[in-house]
Amino acid sequence: MPERNNPSPDALRQMVKNSDAFRENAQNCLHLAERGANEPTANRYRRMAQAWTDLATEQDWLDGHSGQTPTERASDLAEGTIDKLSEDGTSSADVNDRKSQLIDGPAEFRDTRVDKD
Repeated sequence: MPERNNPSPDALRQMVKNSDAFRENAQNCLHLAERGANEPTANRYRRMAQAWTDLATEQDWLDGHSGQTPTERASDLAEGTIDKLSEDGTSSADVNDRKSQLIDGPAEFRDTRVDKD
């Protein structure tokens, strides 16, 4: 198996540029959403902007720029996913309760979790 080399400084700069480019794409999508011909088109651009933003955040994390522990990252990803899946009519109290239940896990498993901070 070949040895893995650390990326060069130029390669690292390119990775940072990738996440910046992803954020720029997100901004472009938001501008397009503002000029959308109709609401479905504007919503599509907003979803695309969110996807680009998520990709930029993920790239930062992969590159070690997020400053989060793996547990914090997992929690943030879970919360974001729950937010995206929440029904429009769901109260914020219900959403927060669902988040807590999913992130904390079942009561019978909480004491045995190995990732507890």
